[in-house]
Amino acid sequence: MVTASLPRAAVLGALMGAGWGVLARIWMRLISGNPEFSWTGTLLIIGFAALLGGGAGLAAGARLAGRSRWWTLAVVPGMVLFLSPGMLLAPSFLVGSLAYAQRGRTLRAVGWAVITLSIVGSVLLAVLEPEPGAETTPPLLITFLIGFSLMAITLAWAGSHIWRPFSSSADLRARPSVWANRK
Repeated sequence: MVTASLPRAAVLGALMGAGWGVLARIWMRLISGNPEFSWTGTLLIIGFAALLGGGAGLAAGARLAGRSRWWTLAVVPGMVLFLSPGMLLAPSFLVGSLAYAQRGRTLRAVGWAVITLSIVGSVLLAVLEPEPGAETTPPLLITFLIGFSLMAITLAWAGSHIWRPFSSSADLRARPSVWANRK
């Protein structure tokens, strides 16, 4: 029987989420017209990203272990990351993840359409509503576009663990697990 360590999956997901949060905070610093930041805000962003990543890791570990679908609710507490300006990334995590998880053409197309619209809409918002006193230069727009695109796509990949079908115990016994050989 294939066994997946749920704590290991949660820790790995949390570490990946924290890494994503650090990169997101650096990106926010690069695109800001007023680059001041607070440690409280920085630690909250990294902490919420780690919470979301830990939940996604737990959901992935539960899926690989053939556990109940209820484990996918582990991502719900981390969705606080999508409050305030983070709401621009929520469609990529919730719906865009269909692009990674589903095999059907229609759902995959819908997922990629949501990711693309999220990116385009955010770029338009950045161009049409710049911060007061900040000028929008081409390098800044390129930095914004690349950073936002990478964040949206990685969130869609992480969210794909919500939509993927859970395997039955018979399916798990038939194939080796990526978690089985790790110590």
